Amino acid sequence: MKFCTNCGEKNSEEVLYCTNCGNSLKEFQEQKAEKNFKKISKKQKWILSISGVLLLLLISVHFILSSIFDPTKQISAMNEAYNNQDKDAFFQQFNIKEGTEANAQNLYAIVKDYGWTNLRNQLIYEVERIKNNENPDIIYNGGEFISVNSKPILFGLYDRVEFTVIPTEVFIYAPFKNMTLKFGDKEIVSKNDEENVGFGQYIPGEYVWSYSYEDGYIPLAEEGNLILEAQSENIAQIDVDWNFQTVFVDSDLEDAVLYINGKSTEKKVSELREIFPAKLNSKIEIYAQGQDKDGKTVKSEIMPLDNNSIYLAFEHIRAEEKLAEHEDFIRSIYKNFRTDYASAIQYTNFDYIDDYFKDGSKIKKDYAKFVTDHDNIPGYNYDFLLNDIISFIKLSDKQFELQSFETFNYSSDKEGFINYERKKKYIFAFENGEYFIDEIVDLDTKKTKF
Repeated sequence: MKFCTNCGEKNSEEVLYCTNCGNSLKEFQEQKAEKNFKKISKKQKWILSISGVLLLLLISVHFILSSIFDPTKQISAMNEAYNNQDKDAFFQQFNIKEGTEANAQNLYAIVKDYGWTNLRNQLIYEVERIKNNENPDIIYNGGEFISVNSKPILFGLYDRVEFTVIPTEVFIYAPFKNMTLKFGDKEIVSKNDEENVGFGQYIPGEYVWSYSYEDGYIPLAEEGNLILEAQSENIAQIDVDWNFQTVFVDSDLEDAVLYINGKSTEKKVSELREIFPAKLNSKIEIYAQGQDKDGKTVKSEIMPLDNNSIYLAFEHIRAEEKLAEHEDFIRSIYKNFRTDYASAIQYTNFDYIDDYFKDGSKIKKDYAKFVTDHDNIPGYNYDFLLNDIISFIKLSDKQFELQSFETFNYSSDKEGFINYERKKKYIFAFENGEYFIDEIVDLDTKKTKF
C-alpha cells in the first residue's frame, strides 16, 4: 500500500496520485525502490551473477550437445565423406560391433553397390521415425544390413542415434584336415576332414580368400576375391569351387618311384596309378626314377601336370622298344627278301627284288646283273633250304646289321650238284620311314660238291 504524505490516505500500489487529495505519489515509489535496492547484499549480488552465468553456460552446453548428437548432422557428415571419397571418415560414422572384421574399403564398396542416395534417404527416414517416438526399421540389402537405434546418454538427458552395420557369420567348408584357409585377414587350419570352419563375423564387402593343402601328393593352393553380401539369417556359407580332379599315372617302368616337384612320393608307379586330390597346374612337374637292366639309375621324361592322364616314358625303354620294332620289321623284310630272291633267280626276273634296294645303288646294279646272268647258265636249279637269322644289332639310329646262316643246293649242266652253307651279313638302312638293303657280305662259305 502507498500512504499519501499530504493527507495520509491509503492508496493501491499501482496509482501514481493520491485518490483523496491528488498529491503525487512518485516520491514514495522512488523511496521504496531505493529501500528495496539497499536490501541486496554483495554476497547476494555474487550469487545472482554466478547463477546467471551458470544458466547461460547450461543453455549453451545444451545447444552444443543437442547439435553434437543431432543425427541429421551425422548423416550430413556421411554424405560429405562419401562424396569426397574419404572412406575412413565415412567408415567412422558407423557403429561396428566388437569382434567384427571390417574396414573402410569394404564398407564404402558395399554402400556404393547399394546406392548411397538410396541409403541416405532411408537413414533420414528412420531418424524421423525416432524423433516421432516410433520404432525404426532395419535396412535390408538381401539380408539385414544396417540398424538405426537411439541410445540414451548423460543420465538419459540426451539420445544418440547409432547406425550399426549388421555383421554376417562366415563359414567355409574344408574337405580335408590340415587345410590352411584364409578369409580376409583371418587364417585358420582345419582340424578334421569335412569340417565346416567358422571364421567369425564380417561386415558385407569384398574379401580375399585363399586355401593351401600340402598333405596330399600334389600341393594345392588357390585364391580369389569374393563379395560378401548380407544374408537373411546373418550366416554366410562360402562355397569354394574346389575343382579337384583325379590324375591317372602310368609308365613303361612300373617299378620306378614317382616324384612330384622334385620330391619323392616314396611310391612306385604301380602303387600310385591314381592321385587325388589334384588340380591341373603346368608349373607342377612329375617324373619317375628307377633302374635299367644294368642297375643304372634312370629318369623318365619330366611332364607338366597339365593333363589328368600322365604317361612317364623312359628314354632307354623307348630306345629298346624302337630297336625291337626295327628288328621285327627287318627280320620280316629279310624273310620276304629270301623268298622273293628265290623267285627272281628261278624266273631270272629282277623285278621280284627291285624294291629291296635304293635306286641307283651299286648293290642294286650288281644283283640285277647277277639275276639276269642266269639266262646264260644252262640247266641251273636252286633248292633253298635254310634262312636262319643268327643275330641282329643296331649300328646307328639309321643303320642295322643282320647276320644269317643260309643253305641251299645248286645244280647246273656245267657244274653238277653242289650244296652251299653260307654265313652272311646284311646291312639295312632306314630312311624316311622305309627300309633298304645297303650291303650283303659273304662272311663264310662252305661248298660240298656231289
